Amino acid sequence: MPLNAKQQEAVEYLDGPLLVLAGPGTGKTQLLSKKVEYILQNTDTDPSMILCITYTEAGAENMKERLRSMIGQAADKIDIMTFHAFGQKILGLYNQFATEPQRSFNEPIEEIIQLKIIEEIQASLPNSSLLKAEQKQKNLLSLIAKVKVSKVSPEELRTIARQNQLDIEILNKELAPILQYLPDKASGKNAYAKLTETVYIPLLKRLGELKTDQPIVGRIYSLFDVFYEKIYSFIEEQASSEKPSVKNINNFIKKYFSKDKNGIFKFSELASNQRLLELAKLYEKYQSYLQEHGYFDFNDMIEMPIKYLEDDIDFRRKIAQNYLYIMVDEYQDTNPSQTRLLELIADEQESPSVMAVGDDDQSIFEFQGAKASSLIYFKNHFSAKVIVLTENYRSTSEILHFSRKIADQLDESFIKNEAMQRSLHAENQVTEDLKKELTSVRNLDILKNDPEDYLFEQIFCSKNQAGNEDKESNQPSQLNKSITQKTFIERHQFINQDAEYNWVAGRVHQLIQAGTNPSDIGILFPKHKYATALIPYLRKYPEIDLAYERTENILENEQIYELLTLCNFIYQLSEGEDPSYMLPEILSFDFWGIPSEDMILAVQSIHRHKRPALEILQNYLDNPYFADLATFFAELAKLSLTLPLEFLLDIISGFSPIEITVNQKTKSFASPFLTFYSKDSYSKNTFDFYNRLRLLRNRLLSRTKKDKLRLVDLVQLVDDYKKTETSITEQTFYRDSDKAVSLMTAHKSKGLEFKHVFLINLTASAWDGSGGPNILALPLNLEVIGDARNTQDGKKRLLFVAITRAAKTLTMTSPKYADDAEKENKPLSFLDEKVIQTDDQSYISSPFIPTGRVIEHNETLSDDEKVSAMRRIWLNKLLDPSEKIEPLLKERVKDFRLSASHISSFIRLTYGGPLNFYLNSIIKAPSEPTSLNIAYGNLIHKVFEEITKNQLTKEDAILLYATEAKKQDLLEEDIKTLIERGEDELPLAIDEYRSILRSPGAKAEVDFSNEHLIFDGIPITGKIDHLNIDDQNKLIDIYDFKTSTISDHDKWHSKEPLYIYHFQLLFYRLLLKQSKFYHDYTVRSMNLLFTKPNRRETLDHPDGKLHRLTLTEEDIAKDGLDFEDLIKAIYHQITTLDFLRPDSPLNLTNTTDATLADIKKFCHQLIDLYKNS
Repeated sequence: MPLNAKQQEAVEYLDGPLLVLAGPGTGKTQLLSKKVEYILQNTDTDPSMILCITYTEAGAENMKERLRSMIGQAADKIDIMTFHAFGQKILGLYNQFATEPQRSFNEPIEEIIQLKIIEEIQASLPNSSLLKAEQKQKNLLSLIAKVKVSKVSPEELRTIARQNQLDIEILNKELAPILQYLPDKASGKNAYAKLTETVYIPLLKRLGELKTDQPIVGRIYSLFDVFYEKIYSFIEEQASSEKPSVKNINNFIKKYFSKDKNGIFKFSELASNQRLLELAKLYEKYQSYLQEHGYFDFNDMIEMPIKYLEDDIDFRRKIAQNYLYIMVDEYQDTNPSQTRLLELIADEQESPSVMAVGDDDQSIFEFQGAKASSLIYFKNHFSAKVIVLTENYRSTSEILHFSRKIADQLDESFIKNEAMQRSLHAENQVTEDLKKELTSVRNLDILKNDPEDYLFEQIFCSKNQAGNEDKESNQPSQLNKSITQKTFIERHQFINQDAEYNWVAGRVHQLIQAGTNPSDIGILFPKHKYATALIPYLRKYPEIDLAYERTENILENEQIYELLTLCNFIYQLSEGEDPSYMLPEILSFDFWGIPSEDMILAVQSIHRHKRPALEILQNYLDNPYFADLATFFAELAKLSLTLPLEFLLDIISGFSPIEITVNQKTKSFASPFLTFYSKDSYSKNTFDFYNRLRLLRNRLLSRTKKDKLRLVDLVQLVDDYKKTETSITEQTFYRDSDKAVSLMTAHKSKGLEFKHVFLINLTASAWDGSGGPNILALPLNLEVIGDARNTQDGKKRLLFVAITRAAKTLTMTSPKYADDAEKENKPLSFLDEKVIQTDDQSYISSPFIPTGRVIEHNETLSDDEKVSAMRRIWLNKLLDPSEKIEPLLKERVKDFRLSASHISSFIRLTYGGPLNFYLNSIIKAPSEPTSLNIAYGNLIHKVFEEITKNQLTKEDAILLYATEAKKQDLLEEDIKTLIERGEDELPLAIDEYRSILRSPGAKAEVDFSNEHLIFDGIPITGKIDHLNIDDQNKLIDIYDFKTSTISDHDKWHSKEPLYIYHFQLLFYRLLLKQSKFYHDYTVRSMNLLFTKPNRRETLDHPDGKLHRLTLTEEDIAKDGLDFEDLIKAIYHQITTLDFLRPDSPLNLTNTTDATLADIKKFCHQLIDLYKNS
């Protein structure tokens, strides 16, 4: 579709900063893509010098795909990423730029650790502290996070508090004489006019004289300024009302001012200012704790790039020179930290070519620190040109007209900002006030007759609405004439939620039966919990496939719960306690396979004998399996005191068997847990199970900095999660098929569109609900860093976003009564719904709905339907609604980034090939604990890295190795072996490779993960052990360390490991070729350095020979295989999941007896399949 005039103007504007106000459906994605294309076609700009920032990773990928279709592979050179990814990239680039080694910012601190830190600091506060009363550390942590992203430091908080105190004294003195005319109660026809003359206008005038229009710090203004803006907006709002009311403005004034004992109005909200001083201290202590213990939180991953750019002007200039054009999508969702990051780069140019695209009416992420005012700030900071897009390509005029009624209720917006309108007039950018009303471009096309239209039969008479014109003729259709027309906006109310959800499911089924594509239907709600209750009703219809995101606390998952309960039981045994009370529950776990009758006898015996748990199992039960379990539990309790946790978990879960002795007979015993829950490696249950195990292990490993984890650490971890009411969250996206009805929160729906939209639970408690009393309330001038979900504007914006997802039909539903069937739900105030009583009937009316009234359904479900619904809800908690695994796997590989280890894993048939890759890299099945060889390899890499980065002497390097070896979470005998091997081999390797490790241009462990590299549409990543860089001649030598050995006779194409390794080196060369820092360097050599001496080759090498192997172009060409084709072929197999298909030539059998010839044949087969696909 060709660009419209305003889009074209934005695309062609390259003369400086530009702000594009793009309402819903106005084609901003097309605009951004077209602007990139225009820049490349009309300037000599290299694609790598364009930066596009998106709000989500999905948005980045969509833009990249669109650009690939427009400009081909040049799109892969453009940096298209989120702010978070851009921050990570800057961190990675700074590590390569800086002369001194920098700390790593790969994994932020876990929330559970943050909460423990807050709890510790909170405990040290005096009892008089206002913050000590806060029971939920999460609230304090959230407040600190909001302050941090708002770029307000602890000292600045104190500055604000001190200034507020001075201003409060002035407010008390200056406003009291005016406020004395404010009555306790105001009523009567002339109340507003009278109070406007005696209170409101004088108040506004005095505040106008006091305000400074200058921030105290950053974007925080004085109480004078904020009060002035609030009072002004209240007066403006009522000035256009037919029946002006004093209610809102009086409530606002009395919230902050009340009479003292002498009847004089004084500022009463003093606690918030004291709270601000305490918050400054809490925030300061929190930051100090993080720094002292080497922690960083998620927000620091933006804060640290800012610090590097602010402190290092050379680095800032280098980054700024990399980007001639910068475009930021969804700018209304940026927070002050992100805008600061952008400014640091853009401000290096006098008139930067930076474009922000956004719509403050759609700012729905303020709870994450985003600011709807960011657009105003951008305009003012950059003195940007403003272009407004008003042509909508998504929705009908009816939908747009309805949504505008919600947006017009916003108190604060770009177009309502008085100073902004004045500025635009002064700059001659507008001749009349800016407006954002949208016009439907495709109105007639969308409204063409569809088979499902019969479902929307409401006919009503009205005046034709302005803007509902025929775009083809550009003439209003029957303008201002009374017409009869059908509406596709419906509002329904039901007796209860059961009836509502049953009707919604039925209507969705009717739409699909009438021929609607299920993917054209979206069901939106404010919170996930509503989907959980709705899904069983939709599942009643087999024809309805669903797509939705499920969020689960894995600690509450049945399988993980059983595993953790067993761990707790063993821990109590190891502590000498008697957990007999836990036996009935543990023995009831299905994976033991204990017959029901034996279970009953066991439970009876436990209650009868009142003996210790193991004694009951050993001596009081006839089934010999119980004796095995008793011995197994006893052995686990003993092992738990010394055995590393990973080893113990492998035994408990059945990954590793152990020897037990029962009745003087020794035998192998394996827990049936893992086998029971992973019977089929290619099943959804196994996929989910492995994913949960992986999450649990990862969370535990990141939870503590202890070098050696034991069972007690796991038990304490779970206990901490329970005490702090914190979840280990698993988010899984389910899609039954490509044609599925979408269920999602309104927040998740941002940027999407559906022909038919359902908004469910449209009640005040769901969409307009406020939290309880906020004991963490901040002063009025700091509300800008608060939670927008608890502001009326934030809730209106969310509803506006939900409505504007609809193209043709909008169906809004709600239950009249809450779950208890007695409490009546309050209507949503944004729709101005009221009960109208006439002589013969009562009905619900809304001036916003086309028909003017709500359709009321008084039917309830029959008893049989209720039982059926309850059964489906119960089953839904136990069973996943769909057993289809392919959509889950496709979701897992959608954003897959290929590395050298992935290539090795996929083609190394001797280790399982594709099967091993599937288990370890896609479903991430549990693997064996860290082995001796892996630990040794990690230590060698660490020591070599320290030699290069910190110029360690040989003696210090050997000492470092021994120190780190003792910290390894291995068995004691393995640690001893590890130390002995290091003492034997490490000194030889240091001597042999000294000149390489200490080269002037040496860089160790060069990580490319933050560069987000793309090769021919394939995301690639990785880390290179060692580079020696000659900056003057632009040459690089690649070195990869191997802790094995080879002989003089071994060649690249004669030995299986070397053949695999040569692909790794080629991949590293490819990384450098794509890197923004190294793409113009030439790789001079690619080398393997072996650290284990060959003891058989002692001629001239008494202690054994250490081998180096250099890969030459002749070696690469020897087998005639194109490495780049191999990469494309492997990536194709992974992202299409073709290798999993039953008819695939790449079957998943374990081929440990494969030869090197088999691997070469396999690589050629991969390429042939790819080329023929």
